[in-house]
Amino acid sequence: MRIAIAAVSHETNTFSDGVTELDDFAFETGDAVLDSFSAGRSLDGIVETFGSAPESVSLVPLVGAASIPGPTVSSDAFETVEGELRERLAGEDVDGVCLDLHGSMYVEGEPDAEGALVETVREAVGDDVPVTAALDMHATITERMVEGLDGVAGYRTAPHTDVVETGHRAAGLLLDALRGEADLTLGWRRLPMLLAGERSETEAEPMRTLIGRLESADERAGVLDANYFLGFPWADSPRAGCHALVTGDAGATETVEEVAVDLATAFWERRREFDFTTEAHRPEAALDEAAAESERPVVVADTGDIPGAGASEDVTNFLSMILDRDDLGTPAVAIFADPDSLDACERAGVDGAVDLELGRSVPEGDPLALAGVVRAVHRENGTTAARVAVDGADVVVADERTNLHRDPTFFEEIGIDPAERDVVVLKSGYLSPDWKAVAARRLFALTPGDTNQLLEDLPYEEVPRPIYPVDEDTEWSP
Repeated sequence: MRIAIAAVSHETNTFSDGVTELDDFAFETGDAVLDSFSAGRSLDGIVETFGSAPESVSLVPLVGAASIPGPTVSSDAFETVEGELRERLAGEDVDGVCLDLHGSMYVEGEPDAEGALVETVREAVGDDVPVTAALDMHATITERMVEGLDGVAGYRTAPHTDVVETGHRAAGLLLDALRGEADLTLGWRRLPMLLAGERSETEAEPMRTLIGRLESADERAGVLDANYFLGFPWADSPRAGCHALVTGDAGATETVEEVAVDLATAFWERRREFDFTTEAHRPEAALDEAAAESERPVVVADTGDIPGAGASEDVTNFLSMILDRDDLGTPAVAIFADPDSLDACERAGVDGAVDLELGRSVPEGDPLALAGVVRAVHRENGTTAARVAVDGADVVVADERTNLHRDPTFFEEIGIDPAERDVVVLKSGYLSPDWKAVAARRLFALTPGDTNQLLEDLPYEEVPRPIYPVDEDTEWSP
């Protein structure tokens, strides 16, 4: 059998200034997709599953396009990706299609980008070829996606540690259909609800129990893969919401619909229980808590400026507060995306003095003037970062937005031992498992920026209203 595969991923923050262009994507077509887009992605699990199937499977790689979350994607970039997908699928005789998508891409003039991609695939292969997809937990499900897809598998962990496994599940659904073991169908319910990942980690309640309901639902006859999708609250999308989406057998449509209703109802009934899964404070109070803690290191997340959720990664408000204090030891603060500051560090060289005009304040937009000494310059995965010792802190700057600081070993590579610092501050939301293992105590600082955690303060214009928790009295019925 011949299976077409593709991977297209962008989580779009519409509150972030600027535009994501094609050059911001890792972009490949044809066989190169297998080399560049498999490691650690759902596509990895998809390829592994088809490679180990007893049937002879020939893969037809189409397109790979992925970028760090960021601002709205340009129409030109999207048209290039979609055009390549259409062109490479046209005329191909395939038995099935399996996609690795994020699910919350927003494009200039096209707020339902994944729906458009799925529609393109469906138009190319017709109604009789099964199409399945692996989606991020923070996907925004739309009518076009449900109409065009036969089966869906989504991440069940946040932080996302089951990405590859989700690819296995999506590919398994396609194989079920191709073997004639299931006639795939979807049951879907949307909830009028916005929810940030920092309130819904799966190791904590109520998500822990709700994920358990998915696993129990999978055991029901006729249900193949049950999912919650939480949407993405930093996109001002007319299709925003949380979702229960169930893949099942068309011979058990009533059961599939019943399970979708049950899952959505259970989620809605617990909506008021979703709270920050890490101790959260206003910025100054978070620093007070960090200063009073005797164990080290205290790891503080600067949650208003998360590059992994599309923020600009250059907001200096919290750093200014840190530098005004003398009770935090010598905190390490990472990372600020500022190519001009990084360029100044490289010109100064290691042990060279440097004057920086760093980032911007919110809402004023003014840079923060810093004088310091460059202590290290490090290059990793195409990103260059520098550690600058300023009066009262070590500040890490980079030439582009990056998630390098998610890994504690990055700090060791630039000469910082986190265990020897009283406080480490990360441009982050919920911490990676590696940082959780390092932190003696974890804190959220509810800072300003493109990923403001106080959703009721965001200037939504397109989000359908009423919607909880922005509209506290929102009602819903299945």
